[in-house]
Amino acid sequence: MGSKQRFFSDAAGRLRKRSRRVCLRRRRLLRCRRNGEASVSDKLETLRDLIPSRDPEANPDRLFQETADYIVLLKTQVLVLKKLIDSCTLPGNCRSSGAL
Repeated sequence: MGSKQRFFSDAAGRLRKRSRRVCLRRRRLLRCRRNGEASVSDKLETLRDLIPSRDPEANPDRLFQETADYIVLLKTQVLVLKKLIDSCTLPGNCRSSGAL
């Protein structure tokens, strides 16, 4: 199998895996809405799906710490991107040849 075929095969596999996770998440959310209340374990499982974690079976304390770290990371990324946009909106600061 060539490198292009392997790349597209790997990409298709990741896409299938992601769509399975999305389907499971949707089912879980629908089940929670129908019941009117979600159990703590359902909520923790949903949080595990949302947070990129190195340990998918982490205990709740570790999961909450990773969630907090991830929120800080996302806030930092937003701040950096805002600063980049602000610096590029000033005349003469951003070259059209590829600062972004």
